[in-house]
Amino acid sequence: MNPVDPVDVQDLRKAIGRADSLAVDVREPDEFAYEHIAGTVSVPQSLLNEKIGGLPKDKQIYVLCHTGIRSAQVADVLKLRGFDKVRLVEGGMAAWMNAGFPVVRSKGPIPILRQVQIIAGSLALIGGLFPSLRWIAVIVGAGLIFAGVSGFCTMAKLLAFLPWNKSSRSGPGCG
Repeated sequence: MNPVDPVDVQDLRKAIGRADSLAVDVREPDEFAYEHIAGTVSVPQSLLNEKIGGLPKDKQIYVLCHTGIRSAQVADVLKLRGFDKVRLVEGGMAAWMNAGFPVVRSKGPIPILRQVQIIAGSLALIGGLFPSLRWIAVIVGAGLIFAGVSGFCTMAKLLAFLPWNKSSRSGPGCG
């Protein structure tokens, strides 16, 4: 198997909208809905097996996520499944935004993963600052370890029930 060809966001910018190319964003639906690059299509990593049949093998496929970790995994899967024209966008959305390129932003809630990070970080900080509340930091830490090992994030599942998150979908885990 040939390795996936890396490209930078300048190359992606030139490719978007061309008939011979397809830019695929593999972040989860709530992340894509919150902000994405115009002209990209959403094919979440968690749904790749369901959606891979709809991807064209005759086009250059540019794969991106937020920083490049998930997109590297998806690009490898695509190559294994016979997609020869796969390009990995180095740095993903973060590199795109750092380059000053425009993004489409919704007015909806921030992605559930970021909500989990804000709440878990705040609880851990409170637990660390107040000795009588250290148990909070221990519980949050244990929850994050469980989420990382199991792929199931209790906090994300609970946050999904909040009114502002009703239209979004929590990802498969906390990260």
